[in-house]
Amino acid sequence: MTGSWNARPLLRAIGLLMIASAGGAYSPAKAANGQTDGPGCAKLSEVQMVQLLNGWRAAFVSGSAEQLSTLYADDATLVATKDGKVYKGRDAIRTYYQDFFSRHPRLSIRPASLVAGCGSATVSGPVIYRITGERKGTRMLLGGRYKTEFERVGEKWEIVRHSLAADPRTIGEPFEKTPTKPPASDL
Repeated sequence: MTGSWNARPLLRAIGLLMIASAGGAYSPAKAANGQTDGPGCAKLSEVQMVQLLNGWRAAFVSGSAEQLSTLYADDATLVATKDGKVYKGRDAIRTYYQDFFSRHPRLSIRPASLVAGCGSATVSGPVIYRITGERKGTRMLLGGRYKTEFERVGEKWEIVRHSLAADPRTIGEPFEKTPTKPPASDL
């Protein structure tokens, strides 16, 4: 037999035809944006949640506080330091990052937990920043656990709550396995 016949393209076409005849319920564009056909319910896959985190990471690495702050909702909350200081709103968050970027941070962040909800997603895990130290020519580590909460606003996913649990460390000093203080109340 000179040619071989592959049924996969035909089966795929039949499957797409069945979906289309069912009222066009599935749309690759909708799926890529984390949309489902439930009443107003948008739920992201793990890959999509990691892509949101990677978008934040890319904006962070750019060093542009303006670009980074556009990922946050207008009334977002950021808790970025161990002392628990709260930055409320996009403008306050932009100002925080402008000050932080002056310390030339290098970022290491990893998603360890991914939780999708209807119109929401939470990504959390360990984070370490290597920043300019207090004295000229020195570097310092800030690290801990981060938690980033996203919500879908219209067609865009925005950060609504973000905690970075920054904790100064010296090189070689281990990180605690569990937090030493009780969780903060709702912000």
